[in-house]
Amino acid sequence: MKVLFYDCGYETFGVQYLLSTLKKHGHQAALFFDGSFSKDYLAQDFFLTGAFSLSSRQVCDAILKESPEAVCFSMYTMFYRENIKVIELLKEADPKIVIICGGFHASLLPGTVLGHREVDFAVIGEAEHSLPSLLDAITRLGVEGAKALRPEDLKGVWNVSLGAVVDRGLSPIPQDLDAIPFPDKELYYRANPALSRIYTVIASRGCPYECTYCNSATMNKFYRAHREKYYRVRSVGNVISELEAACRDHHPEHVMFFDDVFGARLEWLREFSAAYKEKIGLPYYCQTSPLIHNSESLDLLADSGCCLLEFGFQSANAGVRREILNRNEENAGMMELVKQARKRNIFTELDLIVNLPGEKGSHIKENLAFVAESRPHWVNLAFLQFHPKTAIIDIALRENMLNKDDVAAIEAGKKASSMRLLSKSGLGNEYRILPLQMFLAFYFPQWISGTLIRVVAAPVIREICSALASVQLYVSRIMLSYMDKRDFLVRHHVLRCLYAARWVLRKKVFPNAG
Repeated sequence: MKVLFYDCGYETFGVQYLLSTLKKHGHQAALFFDGSFSKDYLAQDFFLTGAFSLSSRQVCDAILKESPEAVCFSMYTMFYRENIKVIELLKEADPKIVIICGGFHASLLPGTVLGHREVDFAVIGEAEHSLPSLLDAITRLGVEGAKALRPEDLKGVWNVSLGAVVDRGLSPIPQDLDAIPFPDKELYYRANPALSRIYTVIASRGCPYECTYCNSATMNKFYRAHREKYYRVRSVGNVISELEAACRDHHPEHVMFFDDVFGARLEWLREFSAAYKEKIGLPYYCQTSPLIHNSESLDLLADSGCCLLEFGFQSANAGVRREILNRNEENAGMMELVKQARKRNIFTELDLIVNLPGEKGSHIKENLAFVAESRPHWVNLAFLQFHPKTAIIDIALRENMLNKDDVAAIEAGKKASSMRLLSKSGLGNEYRILPLQMFLAFYFPQWISGTLIRVVAAPVIREICSALASVQLYVSRIMLSYMDKRDFLVRHHVLRCLYAARWVLRKKVFPNAG
C-alpha cells in the first residue's frame, strides 16, 4: 500500500520511525515535508511568513500529485486546524484516500478528531505495531471492513462505525526500543538538505516527570491507565550503532539528542560518555532536568562532547514550581548547575515559562533576578501554551484564567498560540518586552543589567521596545549564535529556514515540478 506522511516544521521522530517500520513491512512509504514558515514555530513571526508559506490548497494539490492510497498526519494542537483544512480538501478531491491521524492531539482527543467525517482512523499512542496492522486490515478487508473489526482485532486504532466511535484502547507499545528499526531520515534530507548537517536522535521515549503543562505528563498517566510503561531507554550500544551508521551515511557536523530528559540514569550516562567519546566524538546538544545532574554527570557530559545544554527550570519562584508546575527543583541547586556547566565550557540555556495561572509581578522580578545572578548563556522564554487534558488547565480554571468555553476551544485547536513568538502570544507590552529584559539580565553584569531592565520598562521606552520585540528576539538570538561556535543549533535553524524558503518558492512558481 502506498502511504504518504505529512509533516511540517522540523523532523518528527514518530514519522521517521514509522517510515522505516512500514518499509520493513513491505509498504511503499512517502513523505510530504511542508517547509512553510507558517508551520514552523521558529519562523512564524518573520514579517514575510506569508510569502514563504503554502496555502492548504497548494499542500493538498502537492500531496495528490504523489497518488497516495493513504495519508497519515501526526497531529499537534498548534497545527491541528491547518491539518484538518488539508484533510477536508484531500477528501473532497479524492474520497477514496484513506486518512489516518496520530500524534498527541489524536491520542488524547480521538473523539474530537474522528468528529471530522473526513478522518477515517485515529491511531492512539505509538504506532509501530498498530499502523502496519491497520494497513494490512485495509488491504485484506477494505476500509469499511477494517472499521468493523472487533477492538481486540485492531488494538489502538479508533474509528467511527455505524454512527458510533469504536474504542480500541491504546496501541501495543514497544517496550524494547532496541528492536525497532532505526528512523528513516533520507526523505527529510531530500526535502531539506540542511537537516543532514545535524543528526537528531532520541535515546529514550517518554519522560519520568509529570509537569502540569506538558503533553508527556498526560500521556504518562494515559499509559499507566493501560498498564504500559511510558518512559523507556535504549541501550547505549543501540544508540551508538545508529550514530555510527549516521556518520557513515550522512556525515553530520553535530548531534542533537531530542530526549525529554537526557541522561536520567547515571550508570547509563557513564557508559554512554565513554562510548560516544571513543566512537562518535561530534559536539552535541541535549536538554535535561536539573534534578538528575551533579558535578559527576556534568563532567561526563562535557568530556563526551556536550557543548550545548538546555535545562528546564520554568520559574524562579519555589511556590509556583511546586503548586502550579509540579516541579521540585531548588533555586540554589539550579544556580550551581548553571555556573558549573559554564565552568566546563558548555553553552548553557535555561527554560522559563511566563503567563502562568496566578502569576504576579513579583514572580517576573524573581525570574529576572535569578537570571541576572546565574547568568546562563541564553534564556528560552516561553509563553504558556495550553495543551489538551493537561493538569494546568484545571489550575487555570480554578484561577479564572480559563473558562469551560476556553477548554473546548483548546481541544478544537482554536486557542493554539506560539510558545515563544510574541505576535501570537496575545499578551500585553509588559510581556512583550520580557525577552529583551531577559537578554539584558544574562548578557550584562549585574551592576548594570538591573538599571537597563528598569529603563526598558519606562513607559515610552516600553512602547518602542514592544513594537520591535519580535525583531529584537530574532536579531539577538541569531547574532549570539554566530558569535559563539558552541551555539550551533540556531545557526542550523537559520540554514534550514533558508532551504525551506527556497523550497516554498519553487513550489509556488513551479507547482508541477518534481
